[in-house]
Amino acid sequence: MDDFQQVIKDWSAWRAVAQNTTAFTPLIQRIYSSENEPFKTPAAVANPYLAVFTVGTSQIAIFPPSEIATATRDVYQTERFSLIRMARQRVMAPQLMHAGFVFDAYQFYYLIYKPLAGVTLRAFCQTAEPIAKTTLGRQIGTIFNQLAGPVAAFNQRVNTPAADDAWAALAPNLPAERQRWLAAHPVATDCFVHGTLSGDNLIVTSGQVGLQRFERALQGPREVELVALIANVFNWDADLLAGFQATYSGGPLVPALVTGILLSPDGPACWQRLWPQQTSSLAELSAQLKLKLCRKE
Repeated sequence: MDDFQQVIKDWSAWRAVAQNTTAFTPLIQRIYSSENEPFKTPAAVANPYLAVFTVGTSQIAIFPPSEIATATRDVYQTERFSLIRMARQRVMAPQLMHAGFVFDAYQFYYLIYKPLAGVTLRAFCQTAEPIAKTTLGRQIGTIFNQLAGPVAAFNQRVNTPAADDAWAALAPNLPAERQRWLAAHPVATDCFVHGTLSGDNLIVTSGQVGLQRFERALQGPREVELVALIANVFNWDADLLAGFQATYSGGPLVPALVTGILLSPDGPACWQRLWPQQTSSLAELSAQLKLKLCRKE
């Protein structure tokens, strides 16, 4: 008899059951028994993709069955690979305990790990003093230097920049100008990219910062990640930026950010979010970035 009794026909059915503790408890109990881990009553943890539950001092992430998510095995391997890489590089991240799969009503891949205990960077920065934010910015700069280097292929996903017509919609001259810029600023495309950097995926614990949620990690240009970090995570906060720039070793930020925007899948949308007013050339973009960074380069 299967431990999991729910029928999952499509993605909406998975989302409906993904936080259903009653539905997953027998399966989780079986998994914990097979891994010789103590079992406690699970408690659901919000996650947009996985079924995540706290079990005592650990958490288990259960991946959607391949019947409704064909990439689930690759996503599982990506998360597993990333957590192992974080441990090897001594970057704070959830500590992987067990990884595997179980055959039941569906084949479920799972990870069991010790989660990071702390608060999100977003929440921390709401009340933090400037010196505390600067200190965290320095730590994030050091982590970025460690992680955003070359890495062996580990994910089938690729970074696909926006098409020329999307850039032309902003200004007719941009596609040609973009091609000239990228030809003059070549980048490595085999760097480790977290893929979903946000103020909620960086966790502050005991005065240090760590990373979580690696299921969308991939190889790509570090410059794209840099845009996400500074625009989305830091939201141009001057204290975080000051600390980051003190330890970041990737060279001048302005050209790197321009390149990251031009290489991003949502580059035109990012351009418009950052500058709703008309900014029709890369020279204007660079000037705006210099102002936002509060420094000259």
